[in-house]
Amino acid sequence: MKLRQLLKTFSSIIHSEDLFPYARIIPTSFTREDGKMPLRYLLTYLIFRQGLTLSEDICRFYPDLNSLKPPSKQAVLKRMSILNYDVWHKIQQMFLEKIYLPMKKKTMQGYLLIAVDGTFATLPNHNVLGNLFGRKTHNKDPEKDGHSPPQARISVAYDVLNKVILDFQVVHQDISEIPLLFKHLEVLEDVLKCYKVIILADRYYGSAELFKYCEMKGYRYLIRAKRNFFKKERAAVCPECRDIVLRILIHKMWRKRIIRDYIRRYISIYPVMRVRLVKGHYEYDEEYITFRKERKIIHHSLDAEYFTNLSPDEFDTEDIIHIYHVERWDIETGYGTLKNLLDIEQLNTANPISLTNEIMAKIIFSNIENLIRNTAEERNCRPGEHLVNNKHVIEMCRSSWFVRSFFNGRLSAEKLKELVQECARVRVMIREGRHYKRWDKFRITVHQPRYRIDGRKNPPLRKTKTGFTTSNQ
Repeated sequence: MKLRQLLKTFSSIIHSEDLFPYARIIPTSFTREDGKMPLRYLLTYLIFRQGLTLSEDICRFYPDLNSLKPPSKQAVLKRMSILNYDVWHKIQQMFLEKIYLPMKKKTMQGYLLIAVDGTFATLPNHNVLGNLFGRKTHNKDPEKDGHSPPQARISVAYDVLNKVILDFQVVHQDISEIPLLFKHLEVLEDVLKCYKVIILADRYYGSAELFKYCEMKGYRYLIRAKRNFFKKERAAVCPECRDIVLRILIHKMWRKRIIRDYIRRYISIYPVMRVRLVKGHYEYDEEYITFRKERKIIHHSLDAEYFTNLSPDEFDTEDIIHIYHVERWDIETGYGTLKNLLDIEQLNTANPISLTNEIMAKIIFSNIENLIRNTAEERNCRPGEHLVNNKHVIEMCRSSWFVRSFFNGRLSAEKLKELVQECARVRVMIREGRHYKRWDKFRITVHQPRYRIDGRKNPPLRKTKTGFTTSNQ
């Protein structure tokens, strides 16, 4: 499918009558299509909102879509609070069926690379949100517990080669990574059964239950290894051996700890598990400037291990390391886009329903702009030297004419061609060491809140005896 058809299909999803049952908390909600804010208007508004305030978004959005008097802030907040956020999962399901499955996809040796990872979103400091989503605890200073702002855990399953979010969850911060991973895989089971798939995840997702689940479904996996996994079998491996297959027997006591009954039954029939252990080593130099303006270089030398069931005939040792550290990294870039370019933590209310709708709508928008960015990348004449400037793509997608055309489903081929050409024209150079150091930067005084580092929000500060240092905690 061409870009024009993909976007028109996406627009038709927003207007679909199939969304009404999933959007209603109150049975009588969203029944009038002639009001100031019917369902299709509210969904489009939430997807394309970008202002710092509610008034700014209303004044920008409504004059482009209709000639009626814009609704009040109270009316918008009311509609957001009675919108069931299950509607976003329904939109995502229809996106997968009507857009993702028919679209032409990039693969690596015939495999889709599906990465799963999570992050936290800081929420307004409100008691209700603290009870619903949880707060960060302070082991070093328990007196601070209850004063930290609430935060929600966001987890996504991401096609890293095609830059598409396949599934997302916004949940309590204390929900573990592994249950969310199974939730993603169960939701995507009908989608992924048509493809050869490699599941990518970091060390917190590894488990025998996951490995046997992938064996059941025919998936391949590549997981960063934790030190305490399969210690007995790993201790018997020669230290110089970089690539070996471990034979692991899941005994009866182990099987009792398996949570899902259908996986436990499968393990009782096939108790032996073969896991390929790959050892990697990488080194890099980190350069920084001291408080006395002295330039210092620290050399880092790290060893890492990986669990996989990929065949050595298809992917050798170096391929495994490349897939994990290079290809999987795009999910981290995707989170960076959500937090820094789409500003997913920019919220207009402390109402938990409205707030969840605002977060999920930004995730849906990221799939829209990624369709355009992927098309612009195809026109990139220097793919190894330049990347399409994603910030510019987002700004073009939020322009008045695009929002109006998307809402009406009238996307002309000529205008879309100009849009793609403009997105492909503005590029950023790929060069080593281009990222600005954010953490552990020393400060004598605290800067103003509007101060930004590398165009990002100011990171948290940790107080020391002589001043302050930036921190990621």
